[in-house]
Amino acid sequence: MLQGKWTLVSGELEGVEISREDLPKYRLEITDNRHRVTWANSVLEGTHTIDESQSPMTIDSTDSSGLFKGMRIEGILELDGDEFSICFAAPGESRPTDFTTLNRKAVVLHRWKRQA
Repeated sequence: MLQGKWTLVSGELEGVEISREDLPKYRLEITDNRHRVTWANSVLEGTHTIDESQSPMTIDSTDSSGLFKGMRIEGILELDGDEFSICFAAPGESRPTDFTTLNRKAVVLHRWKRQA
């Protein structure tokens, strides 16, 4: 479903929009249940599980490197053709219910587009 390489088209971190100039610095590669996110000089790697039976779909991620190394984070996911939105709560916080980081409902909101 999400296999392949992706580029960031929009995003928020703790309620602050990622600038248009910084968007090209973000890359995502998904192989099976493994993900690798790169931006600037940072790398985040880990594994994830997706529950497609939920609406919106849920995702649980555990990272082996990067900012959330060794932590489990819960999120929601919405696939729309060659784009998907993903929203994660902070480690230890409840899964978000909306695709927003405003009012600390989540810490990360990204919209990714599949690379051609």
